[in-house]
Amino acid sequence: MKTITFYSYKGGVGRSLTLSNIAMRLADLGKKVCIIDFDLEAPGLHLKFDKYIESNDIKKGLVEYLYDYQENNYIPENFDEYLLDIYYDSKLEGLINFFPAGDVNSNDYWKKLSSINWKDLFYSNNSKGVELLLNLKEMIRKDINPDFLLIDSRTGITDISGIAMTLLADSIVTLAANNKENILGTSKVIKSLKNDENKLLGKPLDIYFVLTRIPYYIKPEDKHKEAQLINSAANLLNRDEDLVDEIFVIHSDPELEEEEKFKINHHSKSKSENVVPIEEDYLILFEELTKSELNGDEIIKFNKLRDSELLIEEARGSSDNSLKIELLEEALKLNENSLEALHLIGIAHHAKGNYSKAVTYYNKGIKKSSNANFFKTFKAQNLYKLGKKEEAKNILKDVLVDDETNFGALLILSNILYDEKQFDETLLLNKKLIKYHSDYSIGYNLVGNSYRVLNDYDNALKFVYKCLEQDPRNALGTLTLGEIYSELGNDEEFFKNLQLAFVFGINSKDFQEILKNEGKVYSKYYNDKRFLDLLKNYRIKVNLV
Repeated sequence: MKTITFYSYKGGVGRSLTLSNIAMRLADLGKKVCIIDFDLEAPGLHLKFDKYIESNDIKKGLVEYLYDYQENNYIPENFDEYLLDIYYDSKLEGLINFFPAGDVNSNDYWKKLSSINWKDLFYSNNSKGVELLLNLKEMIRKDINPDFLLIDSRTGITDISGIAMTLLADSIVTLAANNKENILGTSKVIKSLKNDENKLLGKPLDIYFVLTRIPYYIKPEDKHKEAQLINSAANLLNRDEDLVDEIFVIHSDPELEEEEKFKINHHSKSKSENVVPIEEDYLILFEELTKSELNGDEIIKFNKLRDSELLIEEARGSSDNSLKIELLEEALKLNENSLEALHLIGIAHHAKGNYSKAVTYYNKGIKKSSNANFFKTFKAQNLYKLGKKEEAKNILKDVLVDDETNFGALLILSNILYDEKQFDETLLLNKKLIKYHSDYSIGYNLVGNSYRVLNDYDNALKFVYKCLEQDPRNALGTLTLGEIYSELGNDEEFFKNLQLAFVFGINSKDFQEILKNEGKVYSKYYNDKRFLDLLKNYRIKVNLV
């Protein structure tokens, strides 16, 4: 278990964000990580992971651990009630365990923090503070057994920051903004850490200095300005003695000034000179911190997965299905287990009419996914396109036996049955669809349309209007409304709603499919000037046969 403490003499230099990015990168590589918030007076590490944890879930933390010992001589047998797991879509299924500062939303937290007597805990004749924190580290090793323990230290020169650095750490990352106060203060701390008297466990510490939030100069002719800033900082830091050999840099990023976010796993295919290279900054620091801890195979595997994700991202942004397929095939060569790539390439082949190829990829997804039903529904859709309707229906029915609420299976099976003119069964499926997915506005239109073809126009209008209540600009719902009025003999309402449907987005391709399925409704208007003028005015090009 390698322990790294992240420290800054002053706040606002990106210390917690740097730690968080390093933790995420380690988890991406499949490592088990434990992070501790030692910044007890200004805890904020939990906010960096607010997409993955709820602050209300935090009940206990380091403050409660110290307080309970000081007041009641209580040491927990394990950390189950202190820890939170941070799960996210890491590439190699790593895990981050979070040991928070405590329940900062509770008034008790601040009362307990103010009542902790650091002098008695660490400097009295019978003090047990050092033993207590060493026990903390040993229990983490025993109960959690992480590959890495990352500590977010308190700022300034304090008892708790000193303990986090000298007592618990193997390596220390010191971060400072580019100003005299920050650099000189950090210089004093590093000098103290290098003093043999302060090596409480008698071990040398690896110390790294990071200069943060310096400007990124885009123009090549301005690059020398950055070098001058780094040299000036180095001279100030090492003015009395050589404290560090290398200065790491994290540039200022306008995006982070607006909103703090993870950058080390932020994927971008663009390598424009206008992009602030903060991801590369984090990676350079990461590689230095872990160069003796990670083997080459792990890095190679991670890089393949990352390159695969970049290809998937590029495919998502393309409207060319042939290019999508090419990119996704490359992604699958790098990561054959990518369920996202398998799904997207299936969609692309479906769009090109390559239904057999789509089925091949969905079969792979069925074998690899823990949620096989997802891939089965899309397989069934493509089988139906291949004319294998009974096989498709049997697959969808099996999915619904396993999960009667399955959205995709309900929707696709209802469409197949509608095409087969099994309208009573279609109506039952569509009713189940809105029962289990009441926020799906088109579902109400599907129910209404089912009632329309069964000539129950009162219920048809009732459900179509429910669709339009949820989504007043729903093009399909508006079109169905027009079809109902047409069958009721109200041509004025038919034409009004047909025009609105074109305004709301029905295009030539959509309308040609509608004419194919609902020709009975529209065929009587094929020679009607109003109908033909609408098609012309909205550039709807269809084959009226």
